[in-house]
Amino acid sequence: MPKITLQPSSMRVPSPPYVPGTKRGPFVFTAGQVGVDGEGNLVGEGDVAAQTRQVLRNLKAVLEEGGATVADVMKTTVYLADIGDFAGMNEAYAEFFGSDKPARTTVQAALASPKFLVEIEAVAMIEG
Repeated sequence: MPKITLQPSSMRVPSPPYVPGTKRGPFVFTAGQVGVDGEGNLVGEGDVAAQTRQVLRNLKAVLEEGGATVADVMKTTVYLADIGDFAGMNEAYAEFFGSDKPARTTVQAALASPKFLVEIEAVAMIEG
């Protein structure tokens, strides 16, 4: 079974070697997504909830490109530039996943740009 690279047309992607996601068999893996829109603009500068909502829109686009839905997400990893932003991220995260939340790890980490407040990656499994 070959690995498939996922490249949603709605997303602006940095130059290689970055790819937004991959799929093999029933598994969809997203790369870490940040709060950048399809035009390459940061959404919600200084606002972790607004950035989280954009991150999750990007995540959903990659999942859908791989044939998965939000309900198929089994695990996420959330990286926060400042763990003090947990509550704002968590509120937006809860809105997105509703009552069917995946397993999650949240850590504080230095992100690729000082303007990025949150980055999220996911693993989904599609039932076949």
